[in-house]
Amino acid sequence: MPAIEELDAPERRGIDRRTIVKGAAWAMPVVAAAIAVPNATASTACAVAVPGWQAWSSGTTGSFTSGTCGGQQPQADGKWWQWCDATTTSNYTLSKCTTVAMVAGKTYSITFTTQANRGNPAPDSPANLVLAIGGSQVWAGYTVGTTGKSANPGGTNTHLLTTSVNGSNYTDQTWTVLYTAQTTGDVLVCYTWTAYQRTSANGNVSTDDIGTSVPAISCT
Repeated sequence: MPAIEELDAPERRGIDRRTIVKGAAWAMPVVAAAIAVPNATASTACAVAVPGWQAWSSGTTGSFTSGTCGGQQPQADGKWWQWCDATTTSNYTLSKCTTVAMVAGKTYSITFTTQANRGNPAPDSPANLVLAIGGSQVWAGYTVGTTGKSANPGGTNTHLLTTSVNGSNYTDQTWTVLYTAQTTGDVLVCYTWTAYQRTSANGNVSTDDIGTSVPAISCT
């Protein structure tokens, strides 16, 4: 996949959508367990080495609106955001992937923290974030735009993320997924963000933002 374009935009999104950063459905997993729960703590029985964000590969599909991306990635709190607005002609996706070493038959605890931000100004189109391990979706978070359009991708363990529409922007939500490895060796771990196309039905002004931390992985 091609590397994501580095963008120089000093503005960051927030109150006026330029003050704070902006933040695929996969097949059902063939895993023995894949359960996500908020505010859970990962086991520390054995740690799995996970590369920092800079070592993850990046790829994109679709297009984004010029001038809607910017700021340093990852942020100071360690979260990587997909903050680019989709265009009025297509969805925009960003994927970041890495490999980690696992052992077949072992169950692993994957813990990470997300934040989401409702796009301003409204009407905003929704976005989602999917975590896939070994090519299978094990978790997904999504937002609902101000027009009521949902970005729920379906699949395993889908969760409505907190934004100003349903609580508060930038609220940390911590998730733990249990995954039983099917093979021994390098296993692909991918986050994929999808920003919905801006239309009158989806919300035609801006797109919601979602950020996430590098996952901490340990065997149980």
